[in-house]
Amino acid sequence: MIKALLLSISLFSFASLAENKVLIENVTIVSSHLQAPKIQMNVLISDGRITEITSKKITSYDLKINGLGKFLTPGLMDSHAHVSSIPGMGFGVEPVAIKNPKLAQAYFEQQPRSFLYYGVTQILDPNPGVSFNYFTSAPHRPDYFRCEVLTSKSTFPYVEKTDDLSRSMFTYLIDESAEATAENSVEMLIRKIAHSGASCIKLYFEDGYGNANQWATLSTNTLKRIKLSAKKSNLLIVAHANALDMQQLALAAGVDVIAHGMWNWGPYNREQNIPKEISNTLDKMINDEVGYMPTQRVIAGLGEVMLPTIVNSPEFSSITPKSLIDWYKTTEAQWFKEELRIGFDGMPDQSISDAFLYGRIGKGNKVIQYLRSSNHPILLASDFPGSPSFANQPGLTTYQEMKAMVTAGLSLEEVLAAATINNAKQFRIDNDYGTVEVGKIANLLLLKTNPLDSIESWNRIETIILHGDPIARESLVVNK
Repeated sequence: MIKALLLSISLFSFASLAENKVLIENVTIVSSHLQAPKIQMNVLISDGRITEITSKKITSYDLKINGLGKFLTPGLMDSHAHVSSIPGMGFGVEPVAIKNPKLAQAYFEQQPRSFLYYGVTQILDPNPGVSFNYFTSAPHRPDYFRCEVLTSKSTFPYVEKTDDLSRSMFTYLIDESAEATAENSVEMLIRKIAHSGASCIKLYFEDGYGNANQWATLSTNTLKRIKLSAKKSNLLIVAHANALDMQQLALAAGVDVIAHGMWNWGPYNREQNIPKEISNTLDKMINDEVGYMPTQRVIAGLGEVMLPTIVNSPEFSSITPKSLIDWYKTTEAQWFKEELRIGFDGMPDQSISDAFLYGRIGKGNKVIQYLRSSNHPILLASDFPGSPSFANQPGLTTYQEMKAMVTAGLSLEEVLAAATINNAKQFRIDNDYGTVEVGKIANLLLLKTNPLDSIESWNRIETIILHGDPIARESLVVNK
């Protein structure tokens, strides 16, 4: 047996120990399946899974980690993150990314490590784009799950794209008039998606940004065919929908998850409290057991990018390559801010920021509070980066989304559930993830303080354990 070692701060990864036994000794377990934390427990990991949890002494192991005074939790799952998208540049096929290949490369190399730095050990990507192979080929990365986008040439998001490179992201293009046996029919494309290994289908219910309605949406008949075929292929349907009318369409189509908060209240945008039509819509979501992703960081990212100090955020220095931070300070990098300014008819930057941070976020918070009052499970989903805003950075955005949940009124216990077991159950992977239990994959976090005492505990990670391999958090810092 290899001589037992204590984990040191300089440890990066014991990859060679993946198939051997790792013991976490005298640790306090914090997990949503427990009524209260279990103190002074010994957790044994073998072959990347938890094989024993006991208060009794364990003597057979290859590596011992001293967990005294520490807290062991499941790793976090962000169920809405776009790994092909570069903050400040958009998806990897956008012109600004093509013009800066070295910056893009530096970002893609660091991105998986940044997610791990903030304890994200599972990711669901609802729109993989064309650059997700950078992520999946990384030596250390969160476990990766994906949806595939099903759309048509006449509906969003394809209809918004103006160049062939951007349109290349969409490979499952429906011909709504095609018979079931035709190559581009709903039925054939969903069969291809299922065979590709995807976990879900993403549909866009978007007829125009904000209160605009210039784009067509998929027909009712097409949506019925999608629902029937998805059910046959055991694929969940995740819906992009952030406005009242679009969420109503999504619910009528029988989707499984609403992938955005309801920020746009349509004719009720000036209302301070939830009107009857919105509460009826939310009641249907609750009764149909449709998953809900608040994605508040989308709105926050839009607001914060207008603030001149955001690029100097101290959190960026640990997870964002310095070359990219330097680029954010250039004139070229302000292109998205200019687009936002145009949309607000010359309003001052601070006023634009306030419109997002205090207007639309407030509406999203009210929806969260309504769902919470009915004990409807909330899902941790940041929609990182959510837009070409460089205010949102990988991993950090997930942590900030958790903080936003607390601001909206969720308890720390509810945030824990949203970040772990709720996502695992929603996406049917709770046999492997979501709690600290025997038999589950050993994607775990060792925290310095109790996450049921303070949300900031999720930023006090000492060690990330990925399939049984311990990784010291500090070893994941980019700008050392």
